[in-house]
Amino acid sequence: MTLNFRSVMPIGYQASGVNTLLKGIIFAAILVSESVIARALSLVPYDSPPELEGGRGYVLVKLDVGGTAPSIEFAKMYANGNKYLLSGQKYKLRKKGRYKVSLKDKSEGFYLMTVPAGLYQITQINAPYFNLPYKLDTAKRRTWRFHVEAGKTNYIGSLFIGKQRKSDTVEVYFKNRIATDLDGVQEALNSLTELYPLVSGAGVQDEFLQSWLSPLEINQ
Repeated sequence: MTLNFRSVMPIGYQASGVNTLLKGIIFAAILVSESVIARALSLVPYDSPPELEGGRGYVLVKLDVGGTAPSIEFAKMYANGNKYLLSGQKYKLRKKGRYKVSLKDKSEGFYLMTVPAGLYQITQINAPYFNLPYKLDTAKRRTWRFHVEAGKTNYIGSLFIGKQRKSDTVEVYFKNRIATDLDGVQEALNSLTELYPLVSGAGVQDEFLQSWLSPLEINQ
């Protein structure tokens, strides 16, 4: 004879079991949301810098983006304080250090945001255009990294997302052009860089960019 488990389980025990199950589901959902959902950050014009808290640095980026609602996603890397990782070096992304930045309605120019110090990987570019979705996975591309030094203005480069596109392609690039952009950056952010020195935020080793690093700090 087969017993119906529900019919023989005490009512009080059943309610307790259900409550425990619900608590477990809620707790698991909280853990998943904390580890997966990216925190939203805002980019502001360079002439309206947000307050810089301890342990954070300014991220400076030059934008030229098109489309209806472009955005980027990035995550902090386990880097043990290193500014970059060697080619082929294994890495992991932090679950609680994931961010998403909307680029919608951003005109061409320099923008700022504050981010905790560390090495970051831009993991995805979102460039929808009306009813045409587009996502570019950059999680494994070394050139899509940047690093942030606390108390500094970290120039990470130029981000371009083309407005003109086809159903399955869009022009996108991310380049650190601190050498060519240096004069414009210093002129635009002179008062800010006096307090928070301008440095290269490149996330990969580049001998040419490294040669600019020391003079940038000395000239402030």
